Amino acid sequence: MQSYLQVIMTRLVVCSVFLFGATSGIFSQELYEEADRAFERRGYFEASSDYVAAYGKVKSDLELKAYCAFQAGECFRLMHNPVGATEWYDKALGLRYAKTNPRIYLLYGDALRDQEDFYSAMEWYEKFGNAGDRSLADARIEAADIAALALDEPPSRFIVEPMITVNSPSYDFAPVYASKKSNVLVFASSRESSAGTGEDPITGESFMDLFTTTQDKKGRWSEPEPLGNTISTPDNEGAASFDKKFKTIYFTRCVDQDGSNLACDIYWAPVMGRQFGASQPLFLVDRETDDSTQIGHPAISLDGNYMVFASDLPGGAGGKDLWFSSFNDDNDTWGVPQNLGDEINTSGDEMFPTFRANGSLYFSSNGHNGLGGFDLYYAEAREGVMAFSEVKSLPYPLNSSGDELGIIYKGQTNSGIFASNRKGGKGQDDLYEFKLPPMEFCYKAYVYDNDTGMPVSGATITLESSEGEVNSYTADADGAVELCDGEIEEGVSYDVNVKNDGFIGTGDRFSSIGLTESTTFAREYFMKEIILEKEYDMPLVLYPLGSAELLVNEEINSTDSLSYLVDLLQRNENLVIQLEAHTDSRGTNSSNKSLSQRRAETCVNFLVEQGIAIDRLVPVGHGEDKLIISDAEIAKLPESERENAHQVNRRTVFKIIRFDYVPTEE
Repeated sequence: MQSYLQVIMTRLVVCSVFLFGATSGIFSQELYEEADRAFERRGYFEASSDYVAAYGKVKSDLELKAYCAFQAGECFRLMHNPVGATEWYDKALGLRYAKTNPRIYLLYGDALRDQEDFYSAMEWYEKFGNAGDRSLADARIEAADIAALALDEPPSRFIVEPMITVNSPSYDFAPVYASKKSNVLVFASSRESSAGTGEDPITGESFMDLFTTTQDKKGRWSEPEPLGNTISTPDNEGAASFDKKFKTIYFTRCVDQDGSNLACDIYWAPVMGRQFGASQPLFLVDRETDDSTQIGHPAISLDGNYMVFASDLPGGAGGKDLWFSSFNDDNDTWGVPQNLGDEINTSGDEMFPTFRANGSLYFSSNGHNGLGGFDLYYAEAREGVMAFSEVKSLPYPLNSSGDELGIIYKGQTNSGIFASNRKGGKGQDDLYEFKLPPMEFCYKAYVYDNDTGMPVSGATITLESSEGEVNSYTADADGAVELCDGEIEEGVSYDVNVKNDGFIGTGDRFSSIGLTESTTFAREYFMKEIILEKEYDMPLVLYPLGSAELLVNEEINSTDSLSYLVDLLQRNENLVIQLEAHTDSRGTNSSNKSLSQRRAETCVNFLVEQGIAIDRLVPVGHGEDKLIISDAEIAKLPESERENAHQVNRRTVFKIIRFDYVPTEE
């Protein structure tokens, strides 16, 4: 499948031309000079036919034959036809062209990658690494591996669908919304109804024009029509943008003069209802002294003060860079172009910039490591003049192994349109709509009796969201509550309280904040029956030897253990508990009694500091009166186990002594 990336910027591609200057004199000049001339002026469609013809004519000069095959492959690569590229690279490899130019390994790998044959591509990248640039080869291998995994396990939930009624068998790309409601679309196309009468030497198709289509209330797009004759001319037009009020259109035009394309420039025209006024060039360079610099693909910032565009202006990072110009309100002119810097730009090509409603800059690039060819990237706006954060790539399936050629978002939503030449399209480049469907969250709770394991029917489960919404549900006969019909929202956290008469209330928390996949929150709650004067276990609370201070070290945090009681008492506002501290039998009975009382009081003081009312807490120190393991039993144990036995006796527990407490209203 071919892809026409730059027909409206005829020279916005860096060409890798490998000519045999030192040996060209020995070749039959008439066999390839016409192809070379077409290639040098970027007439890849024309040059491909000439190289193929020259390849067929050459019989004995295998070096020239290999060169013609490679150059034919280059033409197909630059026309973004990876199938044709691999066919002719393969012929060149068979004639040992890699000895002359080992870069063919890299290019062959790229062509295979663009056909989603990632593992074969990695083998050719490895050959290039052994014969050429190891770091570049490793970067390509890593990117191909990531791309292969992305196809097997898509890393995002985006849904992508081709715009079948809008696309044509020709090139359709560079979409831009042309209305505040995002229901009018403008895009570039070389379809048969294009006003361009010439045959583009790059693609062999008609020159590009700008077309428009409108979406009705049912979401259907109308048959695309060319923009007015002030915009669509016999020359190449494409890659448009509008100001924030949709009062002015900016677009790219490459003028054709006697069959020779001149440098591309940005033009503008006023929007007059459904028509456009006369278009005028917006010269960002002096064309009297510079007739070769390519400028196009305009994008207007949200405040209208800046224009970002693609160009091969001198002083860039290489290839085509993104530049910007500032608008001067005093004289209604655009200022001297400035490069967006190497955070955005690479030695490859950066093109098709657009702005999202949040100020982020989106663009296409083949210089940042992606899934293949041109991928879509974005950089969030940060403080400063045209300042942006780190560049990030969009996930599959927005990006693919093919070329993605500009993306637009519908307002603040995660939906919009982009262009791509990926597999399965209708033509060369096609337009695709995308959307991010809402995630589905479920909450499934099951309540059981902690001692019997039986379901607790009739239990009340209350969910309080971080948005302040409170809803209560009753467990069915199986002790279950299931919420799957939108009750659990995206980006919200929930506090859960589970209550039932005669049981200690319990609960927990869960959150959908930051999740990127639909999720079911499954919970089991084991409720303990309220039995007065029963000793309930709690997380371990320890103290330093002979001290009533809470022990906190790398192994234990007694304050965290007491937080269990804080949570329990906050969930059960009717409970009054007795905190009981026990010591082991070492030391005197009176000293142990005093120490345990102080320890119980320490726990009470901690709970009070956490907001628990003091009249709900009764501290009791038992000393060594209620040993779990007697001294006689400990004496029979191996010496290595005795300290652990003493630790069992040194414990802090609680009892429920009342469950009729009524909180005091503040």
